[in-house]
Amino acid sequence: MQQSRRKILKTASELFSEFGFLGVSMETIAKKLNITKAALYYHFKSKKELYFEVLEKSFQNLVDSIDREISRANSPEEAFKRAIKGYLKFGQKEKNLIRCLVLKTPDQDSEITSYITKLRKRINHRLQAILKEILKKLPNSLLSKKIDLKYTTSFLLGTMNGLILESTSSNKKLNVEKIASQISQILISMLNIPKEKIKLNLKKSKGL
Repeated sequence: MQQSRRKILKTASELFSEFGFLGVSMETIAKKLNITKAALYYHFKSKKELYFEVLEKSFQNLVDSIDREISRANSPEEAFKRAIKGYLKFGQKEKNLIRCLVLKTPDQDSEITSYITKLRKRINHRLQAILKEILKKLPNSLLSKKIDLKYTTSFLLGTMNGLILESTSSNKKLNVEKIASQISQILISMLNIPKEKIKLNLKKSKGL
């Protein structure tokens, strides 16, 4: 049963990513899976329930992708880069969440709009928490007291989502390593951390 459910979620995610919520029916999903609608409804009571679960799974995959990357970091500076890399890698591989958050919000359904709005906030808060944890590893002398994590995170998300969508529409793969490095340097500048000092001081960090 779990295997069938996972298969349904994978197929539904691909269809929702390509056509949006309104462009996909339960009949379309059933045909793609080569099963009956009754079999599909056995696992999910409605298209909306299936859509919510697809989005939730995507969110968890995103968090896992970022956490995996950060766990490999040996310094706060590298953690910035790896957090960005994890988000971009996820965005290229699994576009459903990014698309729905940025482009395909079905305004006709207030329940879905409300859910997606909450999901945006969860992602924003998650990234804010990640940045905050990374910053804790830096010496106090390197930190500005006027850091606005909310603004910084919004800028970061907007930049990354824009790059992901642009690469999708142009059918080109992102150079994730290079872009993550460039964005992390911009991030360090936004946080007012002196570039000439961060590399020296971070060598003394015990990691994250």
